[in-house]
Amino acid sequence: MAADMFTPEEAFSFVAEKLKVKNVRERIASDRKRLLDDIAVAMQTELPFQNVHLLRISRENRRRPTLEEIKADILTGAGGLCYNVNVTTFYLLKALGFEVVLVHGTCTTTVAFLNNHIIVHVKNVEKPGDTVLMETAVGFPTFRAISLDFEKESPAYRDSFIEYKYMKHEGKILRMQRHGDSVPRSNLPEGVLLVIDGWRRLYFTETSGTANIEDFYSNFDEVFTNPKASPFHLSLRVVGFCEKRAAMVINGKTLIENDEGDLDAKEIPGGDEGIVAEVKRLFPVLSEESIRQAVANWRKDTQS
Repeated sequence: MAADMFTPEEAFSFVAEKLKVKNVRERIASDRKRLLDDIAVAMQTELPFQNVHLLRISRENRRRPTLEEIKADILTGAGGLCYNVNVTTFYLLKALGFEVVLVHGTCTTTVAFLNNHIIVHVKNVEKPGDTVLMETAVGFPTFRAISLDFEKESPAYRDSFIEYKYMKHEGKILRMQRHGDSVPRSNLPEGVLLVIDGWRRLYFTETSGTANIEDFYSNFDEVFTNPKASPFHLSLRVVGFCEKRAAMVINGKTLIENDEGDLDAKEIPGGDEGIVAEVKRLFPVLSEESIRQAVANWRKDTQS
C-alpha cells in the first residue's frame, strides 16, 4: 500500500495555515461535521481546479501523477484535477484522524468512461455508522460535507452558481444538477445523459470504498493519458472560487459569477496570448510558462 501523503503535524499545519481553518484540534473532538464543512469549502476557495498541469505536458508524455508530485502542487497552491485534490483531501483527513475511504465515481458530462472520478467518504463523523461525502474537486462548487444518511435524496443545495443534490438510485449515489448546469444535453455518447425530473446527472459513485489508493491506479492511468476517458485532454479549464464566488477560464471564454449568483460569459480577446494573460491574471499561482505551454498543446491537439 502507498505511503501516506501527510504526517499529522503536516496536515494540521496545512489546514490551519494554507486553508485558514480555525481551531482544528479542538473541533476534531467536538465539532466534526462543521469542521469538515470548513475544510471542504477551503479546499475549493484556496486551490484551483485546473488542467493546466496536465496540458502543459505533450500528449505522448502524459501520465498519472505520483503522490509526491500531487503534494508538491498542493503545497504551492496550484491545485489540480479531481484525482489530485480529492486524493489530497483523503490523506489530509486521514492524517487528522478521520476514518476515510476513497470511492470510485464516473462523471457523465461529455464522455462515458467508467471510474474516471474519485471522491471521499468519511465515516462515523457525528454518530456511529454515519457517512459524509467530501467532494472538493469536480469543477462545480460543493461548499459543504454532504451527509449520506438520507433515504432517497439529500436536500437541494445552491452554492455559487449551481443548484445540486445527491440521490440514491439503482444501487449508486448520483450527483444531480439543475439551475446553473450548463453541460450540453444533446449530441452526447450513449449512456452519458440521465435526466430525472429536470435534474441532470453529473456523476454516479459507488456506495462504499477502500483506503487503498492503488486500487485506483489503473483507472487514472487511463484518465491521464486517454482522451476517451476524460474531456480534459481537449479542453482548457481553470476554475476557482475565491471568497466562494466562481471565476473560470474555459477554452477561450471567461465565466465570472455576478451579483445574482449566475455566470457571465465573455470571449477572451487577443487570441492565445490573451488566454494566457487572462489565466495568469485570474490565477496568479499558476506559472506563465505552464499556462503558455498548456495553451499551445491544447491548441495543437484540438486542431490536429
